[in-house]
This record gives sequence, C-alpha cells and structure tokens, in this order.
Amino acid sequence: MTPCKLVKVLQRCKISPPSGSTAPEAADIPLTFLDQLWLPFPPIENLFFYHYPYSTTHFTQFLLPRIKLSLSRALIHFYPLAGNLSWPHDSYRPIIRYVNGDFIWLTVVECDADFKCLSGDHARDTDEAHTLVPHLPTSGPIVPLMAIQVTIFPNSGISIGVIHTHSVMDGRSMDHFMRTWAMISKLGDANQYLSTPSAPFLDRTLIKDPNGFEKIYLKELEGFIGSDKLVSGNRSLRIMDIKMQPDHRKFRATFDLSPTNIRRLKDWILMLRNKDQSSHHISTFVAICAFSWVCLLKAEASVATELEESNNNMTSFGTSIDCRAPREMDPLIPPTYFGNCVKPILVTGEKSKLLREDGLIMATELIGEAIRVLGKEVSRGLEDVVSELLSMQSGRNIAAAGSPRFALYGGMDFGWGRPKKVENVSTDITGAIFLKESRKLDGGVEIDVALEKKEMDAFALAFVSQLKAAL
Repeated sequence: MTPCKLVKVLQRCKISPPSGSTAPEAADIPLTFLDQLWLPFPPIENLFFYHYPYSTTHFTQFLLPRIKLSLSRALIHFYPLAGNLSWPHDSYRPIIRYVNGDFIWLTVVECDADFKCLSGDHARDTDEAHTLVPHLPTSGPIVPLMAIQVTIFPNSGISIGVIHTHSVMDGRSMDHFMRTWAMISKLGDANQYLSTPSAPFLDRTLIKDPNGFEKIYLKELEGFIGSDKLVSGNRSLRIMDIKMQPDHRKFRATFDLSPTNIRRLKDWILMLRNKDQSSHHISTFVAICAFSWVCLLKAEASVATELEESNNNMTSFGTSIDCRAPREMDPLIPPTYFGNCVKPILVTGEKSKLLREDGLIMATELIGEAIRVLGKEVSRGLEDVVSELLSMQSGRNIAAAGSPRFALYGGMDFGWGRPKKVENVSTDITGAIFLKESRKLDGGVEIDVALEKKEMDAFALAFVSQLKAAL
C-alpha cells in the first residue's frame, strides 16, 4: 500500500455562519453536568470516505464551493460549534462562548495514497487514517470545539475528517449535525431542511441537576485541570493522557454481522440461558457488545504472556446509554437536543469466567442488567462517573462507541452518493470498538476494532469461531 502522504495543502479557510443569518451576535452556553463529565476525554475523530472519480481541479471548481457554502449554512443553527471552550475564573462552570465571526477551520488537502486500500475493511495501519483528520488543540485557556479536513484523492475519492471535543456533543448530536450538513449540501437550500422540527434544540437549561452532581464533577475536574490563574483569566484546560497497552503498532479492521448472524446469535444466547425466547428479549446492541467483549478477551488471552495472565483476572466493559428516552428525566429531553445527553456505564467481570464456554451468557447478563437498571434510574452511580473516567488513563479499556441506530451511511449523502466507508479514528486511542449500521445489508451491523497485529488475527479467529458455534 502506498504510504499516506499529504502531498499538498490546497486551502485552509475559516467557515462561519453567513453574515446576516439568524445566528446570535454572542452567546455563552454553560456546560451541563452531562457535558462536564466528558471534559477530560480526548476529542472524537470521525472519517467519511466517498467515491469521487474526478480530478483535483474538478473538485476545487465544482464540489469544494458547495462544501463550504453548505457548512456555513449548517452553522446557522449549530453555531456553538464555531465557538470556543473555556473555564473563566469568574465562572462557576466551563462555558462554550460564541461571538459573531467565530469559525471552524476547514483544511483542504490533496493526498496520493491508495484510496481503495484506505477505505477498505481489511486490517490497515491506524496511523494512515489519522493523517486524514485535522489537528484540534486540546489544551490551553481557550480551546476550539471542532475542525474539519476534506482530502481529495485525485480520480478516486474524497474523505471528510471531523474532529470535535466530546464535551460539546455526544454521538447522537454529531450524527444530527452531519446529517443536517449533508442534507443542506444535497438540497442546496438551508431553510428547506432546517425549518422542519429536525432543527437542533440548543437550550441546555433543560438538563436539571437535582442531585448536585455538578458540584462533585467540578471539584474532580478542578483537581485534574488545576486552578492556577493565567493572564487570560481562564483555567488552562487539558485532557487525559490515555496510553494504550501494549504500545505497539496497531491496525484497524471492520467485521460484518448480517441480520441473520445477529438473529442466530441472539437465539443461541437464549438457548444457552435456557430461556423461553417468547418471554425474554435480548437487544441487538447488548448481544453485539457481549459478543465483541468475549471475542476481545479471547484474542487478548491468546497473545498474553503467563505473567500478564496472572496479574489481573478482572476485566471491564464500558458503553453509554442515551438519556433522551427515559421518562425519569424531568423534563423530558427532545430527540433533537444538541449537547451531551448520555450516561456512561461500566460493568466488571472475571476474565476466567467470561472465557469459559458459557462466558457469552455472563457477558450478556452483565451488560443487559446494567442497561436495564441504569436506563430506568438515570441518576444511579452518576456521582462516581468522573472519578471512574479519570482512573482510566492507562491499560486496556474495552468499550463500545457509536450505535447501529445512527444514520452514518443512509443519512450522509452530500449530493455525490452515500459514504463508501465510515470510521471512528479515535478508537485506537480510547480502546473502544465502534458500532455502526451496515452499508451492505439493512439490519446488519459493522464492528470496527483497532488492535496490535497478532491480537487482530486472534480476534478474527474468535469472531468466526463464535459465529460458527451459533449456527
């Protein structure tokens, strides 16, 4: 494969909401406690590949102006993304501050790499994808919220790399923003889409904190960030230094689960549990998370040394649940709420038990029970979330990011076709798997993993073996 070299930076421009638009002149948006808990996390990096068999000249003349205009129009309603994050010493909490004229950096790059290889499902060096996503400063008194890079692979394709700080929005809000931007680009009329009820709900005062979690979080965050006063009058923000172990070269690959695979997998789990299939439900999300957890543990065990195996028999799996749905949220949060409205959950089990023949049952029950309980009692365990997240700065952190419910393929047509491939680039740093809808089969799911080469081979073997057992 040809190394991914950034041959030429074609443009670097500032994209703001159009002058005279309905975006406010200025706005301060305080982070809610559901935003604050993600403040120390590394930024989220997403990458969208598209088939585009035209020259760089054709791209810059015909496609790039549409990309710029539609992004500017999308920011009319998503204007906070053009703002900056800070924690002024005269403010009790961190804030997003937007002022008329604020912008998102859009970098346009030409690349000579093999587009087909970069956008494939096979195992690829994770470093290749990182060059397709722009840099976003994550430390300092004032931090931008988002940056975008569009890369043209002449006569082959284009990619759109988007990086954003987690504390400004969750995956559902990111999906909403991208779908809006794509729809505006495709329709060519901002108002045609954004005058509908799908416009983002930006009022974060809707998130209430009757249990006083914010006070706990801010104390934890202030201890992590520090409170030394700078000349700017702001605390100097920073993120966790997550170091994955082992610190080897990593590869990213995509594994497909067809609707038939998923149905048989769930039936198999029910059979192993000796449960009546008519009275017990296993969600697709829970089944896939449990399946992936066990496969990852099998892969890890197959390449671990005897010393590593004896050091720690405990393993954890993390994911997030959307709090827009539970009726325990008062008031109810609309589906179009823009911000963070997810709660992280963490379940722990013994590796030796999860690696047994019936380990998939245990994994399913651990994840399923946590989602059932915490989905009904949104506030349970939230007081310890920030301290738990801050303790995850090193070692293997197995987690699930993304969701098959997001329209990452079906809703991302900018006017030149659906994405050829969608990836979450930051999973090789966070250690998470990335779940998304299948681009091949309705009802199917894609699973992206980033692992060291030997572990990737072992994961592929465990993936196939577990599926065969369910057939």
